Amino acid sequence: MKPRIEMKLPSQMAYLGVPDAVLLEVGSDLDCPRQVIEELGTAVIEACTNAMEHGNGLDPARPVEIHIVVDEDRIAVEVMDEGIGFDYGNWIPAEDLLRERGRGILIMREFTDSLDYDRAADGRFLVRLTKHLTNSD
Repeated sequence: MKPRIEMKLPSQMAYLGVPDAVLLEVGSDLDCPRQVIEELGTAVIEACTNAMEHGNGLDPARPVEIHIVVDEDRIAVEVMDEGIGFDYGNWIPAEDLLRERGRGILIMREFTDSLDYDRAADGRFLVRLTKHLTNSD
């Protein structure tokens, strides 16, 4: 059975570092460059930020659920919120890449090997981020 970590966080920005800290701890026992884990952690922070703010409206009673699955050659992270989601199939990045906000999806794309949007079996909005354990440079 693949190692799997599950956690629920209140939709409060103060908890954004929790999944990153867990990934760094898990990554310290894996045979992979630290940069791989750091990039995935950055992408997961972005996914959790979106889930807390846009999905759950920063309502602490509406948790963000995170699942981390460690495989032989990759780590997959699922972030679920209770929001309606967005039309990811037709999403277009803003032209102003230097603006203060709105770059989360671009960061998630850049720092993962696979970024997918879906619905969980119970209807929650789901973001799946996957990173191979070898440096993809």
